[in-house]
Amino acid sequence: MIKKSIIARGIRVNNLKNINIEIPHKKFVVITGVSGSGKSSLAFDTLFAEGQRRYVESFSAYARQFLERMDKPDIDHIEGIPPAIAIQQKNPVKNRRSTVGTATEINDYLRLLFARIGKTYCTNCKRHVQIDSISHIVETILSLPEGTRFQVAFPITVSQKVSGQSQVDLLKERGLVRILADNSLIDITATTPDWDIRNAKSVYGIIDRLTVKDVIKERLTDALETAYRLGSGHLSIFLSLQNPTLHSGIPVPGIPMTIQGSPWIELKYSKQFLCSYCALEYPEPVPGLFSFNNPIGACPKCQGFGYTIEIDIDSVIPNKEKTLREGAIAPWNTPTYRSLYEALEKAASKYHIPLDAPFHKLTKEQIHLIWEGTKEFCGIRDFFAWLEQRKYKMHVRVFLSKYRGYTLCPACNGKRLQGQALNVTVNHKNIADICAMTIDEACQFFRELQLTEYEKIIAHMLLQEVQKRLDYLIKVGLGYLNLDRMTRTLSGGEAQRVNLTTSLGSSLVNTLYILDEPSIGLHSRDTDRLIQILERLRDIGNTVVVVEHDREVIKAADEIIDLGPGAGENGGVVVFHGPFKNLSAHNGSLTGQYLKGNKAIKTPSRRRMVGNRALVLKGASQNNLKNIDVTFPLNMMVCVTGVSGSGKSTLIQDTLYGAIKKKREGFTGFIGKHDGIKGTQFINDVILVDQSPIGRTPRSNPITYVKIFDEIRKLFASSRDAKIRNLNTSSFSFNVAGGRCEHCEGAGTIRVDMQFLADIYVTCDKCDGKRFIKKVLDTKYKNKNIHEILEMTVNEAFIFFYDSPRITKGLKFLQDTGLGYLRLGQPATTLSGGEAQRLKIATYMAQENPDAMLFIFDEPTIGLHMDDVQKLLVCFQGLIQAGHSLIVVEHNLDVIKSADYVIDLGPEAGSAGGYIVGCGTPEEISLIKTSHTGRYLKPYLS
Repeated sequence: MIKKSIIARGIRVNNLKNINIEIPHKKFVVITGVSGSGKSSLAFDTLFAEGQRRYVESFSAYARQFLERMDKPDIDHIEGIPPAIAIQQKNPVKNRRSTVGTATEINDYLRLLFARIGKTYCTNCKRHVQIDSISHIVETILSLPEGTRFQVAFPITVSQKVSGQSQVDLLKERGLVRILADNSLIDITATTPDWDIRNAKSVYGIIDRLTVKDVIKERLTDALETAYRLGSGHLSIFLSLQNPTLHSGIPVPGIPMTIQGSPWIELKYSKQFLCSYCALEYPEPVPGLFSFNNPIGACPKCQGFGYTIEIDIDSVIPNKEKTLREGAIAPWNTPTYRSLYEALEKAASKYHIPLDAPFHKLTKEQIHLIWEGTKEFCGIRDFFAWLEQRKYKMHVRVFLSKYRGYTLCPACNGKRLQGQALNVTVNHKNIADICAMTIDEACQFFRELQLTEYEKIIAHMLLQEVQKRLDYLIKVGLGYLNLDRMTRTLSGGEAQRVNLTTSLGSSLVNTLYILDEPSIGLHSRDTDRLIQILERLRDIGNTVVVVEHDREVIKAADEIIDLGPGAGENGGVVVFHGPFKNLSAHNGSLTGQYLKGNKAIKTPSRRRMVGNRALVLKGASQNNLKNIDVTFPLNMMVCVTGVSGSGKSTLIQDTLYGAIKKKREGFTGFIGKHDGIKGTQFINDVILVDQSPIGRTPRSNPITYVKIFDEIRKLFASSRDAKIRNLNTSSFSFNVAGGRCEHCEGAGTIRVDMQFLADIYVTCDKCDGKRFIKKVLDTKYKNKNIHEILEMTVNEAFIFFYDSPRITKGLKFLQDTGLGYLRLGQPATTLSGGEAQRLKIATYMAQENPDAMLFIFDEPTIGLHMDDVQKLLVCFQGLIQAGHSLIVVEHNLDVIKSADYVIDLGPEAGSAGGYIVGCGTPEEISLIKTSHTGRYLKPYLS
């Protein structure tokens, strides 16, 4: 009997309290609840883990040998679970070859499209290159105006080693009567003895002379076949231009010429895939030619990456406001190479190179001289070329690495493909041109694509697949992305929506899709389109389970599973399970109380006034920013808003953050284009708190990150048990040998290479996941060993260490940021992006830095319930009261309405964005008609 639901009984994974659930198939189900209530434990650690485990059971014996080592979810019984696909918010892609186009399979269809209907054009003369069949030539000639005179000819190769008369006699034996030598018609049956064919620069044999009429088709075909045979696959058609109607009807641009005083034009044809006019051969279009992951199509210089590692001028001259005398050329500031600058200094007056002018004010000619050098002084290029010859020495390689960086490939100009692939076009656009378009532009291009009936038949299915995927990307709010955008540069939310589009494009059915907050990074304007996509996924026959906090997504769900009531040990219970209409009436649900309005994040009664202290960024023009000047008031909470792709990250992370860091020297990261920045004297430093993970190994955890594990280890080392066993503080560390389990090196888990599947982590069978050796575990502090301490939650540890102020102080900040449910030893690799971000906030709060700092937050509400957002805002107010300034990039309307000042970018995404729509209080933004943020913010303020 076919199961109609996923039925799970007795789920005890992590903090889940032996719960039972039933999820109907082919429904859209949202799992919600406060952070740490067990949502991910249910969705990913139970449903996805069991679905994956059962799927792997169908694999070969080699794969199944690892199955007994895979930890099964702690569950009594589960049935009716289909094959599962998890789409998480983390962006796992690190490969520079992966782009939005390749990840969504759009590039695969484009390669097939160009191989089938692409037209190759000659690099030199821009003529269309193709294999000219006889039927094609006949059709072309007969399409000319009736009465047009023409001659069918083939090229003759003249040998200088054989006498001219012998070659003429050979042509006579082949039945030729006339030849065209140097644009003169010659009757070879009546040539004079003193004429030598070897003196002619070009010679053609005339096969036939015809006039365009319907009755000549058979005769023309015979003449063309003969010309191809005698010309070794090459022939020419000479058209007389004496017909006045011909000029507008010439099918291809031929070569004009004069034959015995009359105007003619030569059309060249070939059976080979080459340009008959330039004799340049081209490869026939095959799918591999259009792939930068294939050696056939990849640019040989950069091997398909689009960038090469070269000497980076921005690293060589990091501060272009410095003069040459002040040391603008960084590598020549060292004692070893100071003599090179001194040589430049001596010759500077001769070549009119100013030593006391800022480097950015030097002319192109002056910079060229410094880069290339002269006889009097060594140029920067020659200097590094000399170093390259000495890079067998370690210190030289280290020195060179400081001044290298990724630069645009000079051969392909970043297009990744070799030149012959770029010669093939569809509607005058090559594949690199299409991939450089935004998804919105590409969709418009294919919608307006002009094709012949024959091309439409060939490309129908391919175009259908391309357009379908482009439409999905637009519907999930990613129309502003370029198809050649590297997936490693996408945010977690963008990567998740790209993966969602890939799943939709594959048209899988009877599958369990589990998504982790797909609304991340999405403006309220685009949420409706995301919901339509999720509903589409359900409607084609899939079960869609979404972990989500967004109000609109929750309202659109068929069923809601609300976990809680609290976090950690206080969560793990099903508070509510049913349709949305019943949720708001359920008093035990914290989610329901916020949705009904019993609880709410209140609008501040007053806002901080803009003072004299501010950062002013001038002329920001990176990516889609339109040369804007932006003022960021300090000592308050500033929210930067706008639709996805409007330029928020470019403005804040790429430009503002880099510009401030540059002022403090030593910053080698990317800095967006801008004219200057003022007001940096009002802050001591800038700290970017983004969604990046806090650790890459299971040995990194919350208490090592906030620096209180050292204090805990000191307590254990000072205990009586430790002294008896001769243990010190390092014995209680899983980062150094001595007290840790060496089998797993203190990680508690061992990585198993699954070859063709993703690696899995299994519990260490030597220490049973406890990380330490026996004598360390036998050491107790207040009747608890180090493993038991690490298994405590922050809230439990706060009570346990009540008499250790240094420890409780750090734990208190974790509690204040809503992380009291975390276990002290929870691996950092298992933390969500939002948890990692709040852990960073707790760390900075614990430092109590008296100096004024600027904190930049990138969507800090990721993974946060409405109740947790309230706690986060309290933390923000604490930072401001301590004298710091906050800039928050955010879509969450509760956070935006709580800001003191809002900078709204837009009005749209991509090229239609990058402007400042408005600045001011949330109330002022809500009155701007062109602001999408203002329109959705208005109901929240009332």
